[in-house]
Amino acid sequence: MELFRFKTTQKSESYCINIVSYMIEEFGINEEEAVGRINNMWGGIDWNDDIESENYDSRYHELPRDWAYIIYFGHESQWWRRDKSELTPRPYK
Repeated sequence: MELFRFKTTQKSESYCINIVSYMIEEFGINEEEAVGRINNMWGGIDWNDDIESENYDSRYHELPRDWAYIIYFGHESQWWRRDKSELTPRPYK
């Protein structure tokens, strides 16, 4: 069974699984929701792991923990400057 609705390599799948782990640990959500949130954000956008390519995937420029917060609270939430209790998660369907 494929977890993600986008093409992954072994490296990118492991990276995304790390994001899932952070979301579960930090926000108390289950794996299904964490994977679903990643799929909602990146569904259909394949990963390019070729570091020599000009199209190398820029998602690697953020740490998995940072992506967990971005995906859960949104890019504009300024999650790094605020306490989690002050933040509102992005809606999930």
